[in-house]
Amino acid sequence: MRLGNAAGRGELNLVTRLGEEAVALAAGQGWMALVVAARWAMGGALLVASKPKEALEHYRQAEAVAVDAEARGEPQGAELRLKSRMAMGAVLVTMQDWARAAVLYEESAPMARTLADARLELECWRMASFCRESEQELDKAWESGELAWEVGQALVPEERATSTLPYVAEARVRLGRVRQGEAAARRLEAEAESILGKEWRPVTQAPGGHAGGQAA
Repeated sequence: MRLGNAAGRGELNLVTRLGEEAVALAAGQGWMALVVAARWAMGGALLVASKPKEALEHYRQAEAVAVDAEARGEPQGAELRLKSRMAMGAVLVTMQDWARAAVLYEESAPMARTLADARLELECWRMASFCRESEQELDKAWESGELAWEVGQALVPEERATSTLPYVAEARVRLGRVRQGEAAARRLEAEAESILGKEWRPVTQAPGGHAGGQAA
């Protein structure tokens, strides 16, 4: 609790001291989920303080702990690993390290599928597409976008309504226009409307993505 409060106040020195104390205590008791949580708290505070490299290191350490927990058969291990990787991806996007972020998201998508977490699988492929597009690797961006679209279509309507699928649809239209021309873009717009409804276009910027055709 003290660590979380210190993070909220942006007191980085206190965050680091309390965080390392929490890690040592939790590790000594074998509470791996709490070790991961402490690393996340430190990483989040550092990211807010515009220290992405330091934040990334904490998320890497969190993943390493989760990998160890998974190897020992702890049920939370795989989920903690995936969420640590999603946090790492967000940091890499903040750093505009598109190539490394793309690979991380591409490698994380099968983990989400194994966990039957369709929303996170969609997000992995969406962000992989965004990163590849940011690198001007349009064919790879398209491939990942299609995988995201496939996952999103399989969601039940309630989940689809609160997912980032509209941003996937927007990216498909944008990439289709660049790769194949206006006729392809119109076809993709019609497909988006058939799945998401007439008011399918997103009106706000997606985390890490595009809005209104502008780069994040």
